[in-house]
Amino acid sequence: MSDLQNKLNKIKGNENFLEKIKRFIPGYDGYLNRDNSRELDTQLRNFIAAKLDGNKVKISNITLNLSKAGKLFETQDIDRIDKKNETAIAKFKSAARGYSGAFDIVKIKEEKLEQIYNFDLALVNEADAICALFGNLESASVSGEGIAEVKNNLLTSLDLLISKFDEREQILRNLD
Repeated sequence: MSDLQNKLNKIKGNENFLEKIKRFIPGYDGYLNRDNSRELDTQLRNFIAAKLDGNKVKISNITLNLSKAGKLFETQDIDRIDKKNETAIAKFKSAARGYSGAFDIVKIKEEKLEQIYNFDLALVNEADAICALFGNLESASVSGEGIAEVKNNLLTSLDLLISKFDEREQILRNLD
């Protein structure tokens, strides 16, 4: 909670004078806090998507390294890995925002928003692990050793990330 509050305070610090004055209007402060949380949610998901997007260069390097080494058989799963990475990126970029707007019929309570925020933070760690696996696969493509094992770990990790992200969507659907 304190991490979320620190980030909300940072966003509040960037508000202009008019936004600060509006905080004195009854009920407006709660709306703004939720709106800031919504922005944080979007920024965090875009951050994760950008991390995964950085793997595209590694995918190109892996394919190039394997082709130069004459290991064309080893490139067969690289396309599957690339597609799973793209699927994960698309899910993070196009996901529902973690808060409904001020005039929406269904509202997401702040406790649910914090649950989503914490879930997303855990996903950052998963994305970091996947990026490390891409680095391992890039190294293995140069050395020619352990390629199959790293590819399998990477495919499994991407499937797990996509599955966990789908759990996030389920949390948003269960608003009670």
